[in-house]
Amino acid sequence: MERWDEKRETIALPWLAYALRVQWKWVVAGILLGAGVAGAIILFGERRYEAQAKLLIESPTGAAFGGVGGLSALMGAGSPDINTQVEVLLARPLLEQVQRQAAIQEPYRDFEKRFRATALRNTNIVQMIASDSTPDGAQRLANLWAQAYLKQVRALYEQNPSALVEKLSKELQTQETALRDASQRITAFLKRKQLVAPEEQLSKSVEKYADLLEQQRAQQGRQIALERQIGTIRQQLRREPKFYEATRNLAIPPEVQQLNTKIAELEIQRSGLLQEFQPDAPEVKLVEEQLAQARREREKILAQALDKQFLTVAKQQTVSPLYLELTQALLRAESELQATRATLAVLRQQQAQFEQLFRRTPDLMAEYADLRRQYEAALTLWTEKVRAYEQARAQQLIGKVSPILLQPPALPDRPVFPRPVLTTGLGITLGLMLGVLGALMAAWRDRRLSNRWEVERLLGVPVLAETSGTLTPAQAQLVAWQLRALGGGETWHRALAMPLTPHAHAIAQRIAAALDTPETAASEAPLPAPAYTNGVLRIYTASPDAFAPPDAERLILVAPKGYTLDETTLQMLTQTGNRLVGVILVEGESR
Repeated sequence: MERWDEKRETIALPWLAYALRVQWKWVVAGILLGAGVAGAIILFGERRYEAQAKLLIESPTGAAFGGVGGLSALMGAGSPDINTQVEVLLARPLLEQVQRQAAIQEPYRDFEKRFRATALRNTNIVQMIASDSTPDGAQRLANLWAQAYLKQVRALYEQNPSALVEKLSKELQTQETALRDASQRITAFLKRKQLVAPEEQLSKSVEKYADLLEQQRAQQGRQIALERQIGTIRQQLRREPKFYEATRNLAIPPEVQQLNTKIAELEIQRSGLLQEFQPDAPEVKLVEEQLAQARREREKILAQALDKQFLTVAKQQTVSPLYLELTQALLRAESELQATRATLAVLRQQQAQFEQLFRRTPDLMAEYADLRRQYEAALTLWTEKVRAYEQARAQQLIGKVSPILLQPPALPDRPVFPRPVLTTGLGITLGLMLGVLGALMAAWRDRRLSNRWEVERLLGVPVLAETSGTLTPAQAQLVAWQLRALGGGETWHRALAMPLTPHAHAIAQRIAAALDTPETAASEAPLPAPAYTNGVLRIYTASPDAFAPPDAERLILVAPKGYTLDETTLQMLTQTGNRLVGVILVEGESR
């Protein structure tokens, strides 16, 4: 069985219906009280009348929604111009002016509660509401309020744009000076560093550096190939020592060395031009012609040097054509090797220049980026100042807003408070709520054991049976089954039928006898147990004033129907916990 504290946490819905039915007087009293209060408010409450007026607020362009304000209005936030006018309408200086004109002597805190202003959704219309105790007074207050607003707002916007234009003009001049200074700082930086477009130049330098490394790798490969070719030719020439010695004395003329250096520079120049121009561009063709001319001159000088060398050898001995070709190939290979080395020297020099530039680039780009940020910030502020200045100039010519009294205040035909039907309905509803609350509280404080719902609420145990003094066999059988379901004869074996009143003692004895009375209160002689008790469950009875009741594992409470528990008895029964298994209510006896 669950603990008693856990069972009392839940209130059955039938008990709520029973509580309201029993305590119906509280419900009726609450309804009558609510109706009475509503009637008193209707009869004696102060009448309040409201007069309404509507203002049309047009923007300078004549449109209800423009720019950001229109977007905000479509999203439900309202136009900034319209919301501003609502705040102007409810400003204290304007309302104090209306109070002086109306000659109403009351605190300002109470007087401002007479006025309400709201912007109608998705429109450029402001609704004004003024209240008073009479229809004429409400209409008069609304008229004074609207006229005072129109007069004040027009005077305000006639004076304000001129001062605003002058202020924005000074700010615009200051911002133009700041923008000019930022531009001059960027120009001086570019002149000092000899830069035009740092980002583009850096990108091109990286591309040129990558192409330079590719050319350098190609020239190194070519140098290795030429060195191997020269070694092979010299091995073939060693077969004829005489001619080999002659070729060893063969030297490349200084003019060829100069041409090799020129050829290397022209090749690098052509490679750089191909990155910027098409192959058929005039600049590229001019360099290619110069390169071809330099190569022809080098071939001519090499042929002349070779002829002179072999002219000397031919005087002593006939020269073999094979060795002549080998010697020519050797001379050309050495010339190409020298040109390749010259090209590598120029490429390494350019590589060193690029690497030096790259080492300085981070500092240059950081300084340039900082100057650019300052310039862009100054430009943004200057743009905003120009826009604000142009708006102020437009406002100076046509005004910021143009309020128009769209709907003058009319005389109200009926009060807004009190409203008989609404007031009566609210009063009855509130009274019904109070009556129901009072009925539930009264029923909750009631400690009578009237029915099974009250028993479960107070004690947290079920009602086993309701009898007028004796149990019929069918009722006894049902009670026995209930006790068996609660554990009797299996988890516990002895139960004590405990009456709450002396008169219920005899009834408890009869009930115990109907269930199972192996022992009576007078004599403790055992009797045979009925079959439906499994031969294990034993029921005892005890007098309410008994000094030593029989020992029992569980308690069965026998109480008159309608018996009221006092605080001591209720506390004592709750302390029994799960030992109290149920209650048997006896009809026909009340306390």
